[in-house]
Amino acid sequence: MTENQMIEKVSTIYGLFHDVAEIQPEHPLYRFNNKSGEITVTYGEMDELLKKMTCAFSHMNIKDKKVIVMGETSVQWIATYVSVVTAGGVIVPFDPLLLPDEMIKFINIADASVVVYSDSFSKLFEERGSELPNVEYFVKTDKQSFTLDPEEAYVEEKYTSFNNLLSLGKYLYEANGAPDNMLAHDTEKLSILLFTSGTTGTSKGVMLCEKNVCAVLTGIIPVLNILTNKDSVLSVLPIHHTYEMSAGILAPMIYGMTVNICDGIKYVGKNIKQFKPSVLALVPMFANQLYKTIWKSAQKQGNDKKLRTGINISNFLMKLHIDVRRKLLHQVHEAFGGNLRYFIVGGAALAPELVDEFRSFGIHVSQGYGITECAPLISVVPLTEYNPTSCGKLMPGMQAFIDKENADDTFGEIVVKGDNVMLGYYNDPEQTAQVLNNGWFRTGDYGYIDEKGYLYITGRKKNIIISSSGKNVFPEEIEEYLENIPQIAEVVVVGRENAETKDIEIVAIVYPDEEECKKANLEGDAIYEHINGEITKINKKLAAYKHINKLEIREEPFEKTTTRKIRRNLVK
Repeated sequence: MTENQMIEKVSTIYGLFHDVAEIQPEHPLYRFNNKSGEITVTYGEMDELLKKMTCAFSHMNIKDKKVIVMGETSVQWIATYVSVVTAGGVIVPFDPLLLPDEMIKFINIADASVVVYSDSFSKLFEERGSELPNVEYFVKTDKQSFTLDPEEAYVEEKYTSFNNLLSLGKYLYEANGAPDNMLAHDTEKLSILLFTSGTTGTSKGVMLCEKNVCAVLTGIIPVLNILTNKDSVLSVLPIHHTYEMSAGILAPMIYGMTVNICDGIKYVGKNIKQFKPSVLALVPMFANQLYKTIWKSAQKQGNDKKLRTGINISNFLMKLHIDVRRKLLHQVHEAFGGNLRYFIVGGAALAPELVDEFRSFGIHVSQGYGITECAPLISVVPLTEYNPTSCGKLMPGMQAFIDKENADDTFGEIVVKGDNVMLGYYNDPEQTAQVLNNGWFRTGDYGYIDEKGYLYITGRKKNIIISSSGKNVFPEEIEEYLENIPQIAEVVVVGRENAETKDIEIVAIVYPDEEECKKANLEGDAIYEHINGEITKINKKLAAYKHINKLEIREEPFEKTTTRKIRRNLVK
């Protein structure tokens, strides 16, 4: 065990909370805001809360039953997730942005017995609860009325509250103690069911066991081991995604860190200044927005040239092994609370140029690669290493091979195996058999591994454009070039058949950046002409079969998932 980490191995999810609470019970685990102001929950307090809630869920007889949890990130959400799994139930994190009809449909598909939801969904379930005949309890959580010690006595009701269940758990815990199996239970049975939103339009129920998640957490231990309990993270991404739950909520506990809970997307900047995190787990879109914020702020203050000069001086000194980035570029760090040192980026690739730029500011970017079916982490760049183009090295305990169609191909489909690989797809043995064979999981992503063990993603198998000459074109590669054009806010590259020639054309569909276009005095047809001119320059850098043949401008942003990925299946 290194000096920084708190534990050697994660065997159960609750065990992670318990083990660290034994070491530092008074250390802050969560900080968040509600109507009472800034609230702090210590490791010891969370451990006690989980014992009580596990007592309550065990009393409700949820073993092997499905429990929906939905809403914004909160201590109640996390406590529900951990307690349901520990009590032997199956937790089903839901996307709170689903349309009401979709929510009702998926709750019935999951055959859920309990629905735990934030108070913003009270009206929905009060009005449409009759459409969910198998649900035995509707449990409302309320971040504003959070308490660790409710005073009211438990009342048996179908429509109840988190505090009411906590009262039940408190009574049972004080009378009988915690369940005997909290630290030792079956970790290989179905415990977590995740309905993927994805970008392909096909929602699948990914079945995970507790062992899958614990394998990821154990694998992270040596990868991020320069973090300590003096570090803290701001939880920004939607918690129902396994990336945020693993990287933003559970992994920081390995090092005894504090998790600050964001008030919402529009409050990210405010919360960064308030909580002063040293680590952020992000998707590329958020990293891009933060980068733009840095330069917009500098331009407003008339400091953009000064900032660029500072970066150039700092980069020169770095070559001489003299690091004055935080001192020389203090205005950037002050805007982020003064402590920010690391970005963990997943979900998609961040442009290498941005990784370099953040490094110039004194912020280290560590990119990772994962997929829900692998709970979710497959690879990550260790915090002690720097590689702006790779998505990292395989997690400890994982195996992988590149399945090439032809022996001389430079890339192929990434196929992986490890204790983090899912059990299968819910009620779908046919799709399970297509991707899972003897423990090996076909990711559907193409890439390669270099001689140093770094993994590189070249594109998504389903997105590949087959040119008229039979060449494979990865739209993601072309999109990376286009994203460097300031006047482009969003872009999707697709392949379309030309009605006359029957050739496959590569088409760039662009949503322009309104602010950047105004800054460049571009409007109307001038926007098209300017971007098309930039595309001509890009085509000179690309092989002929990758040339962008056509540009289309759209007036509305692309529809996205809750992790801000464009839903490519909706792009025509």
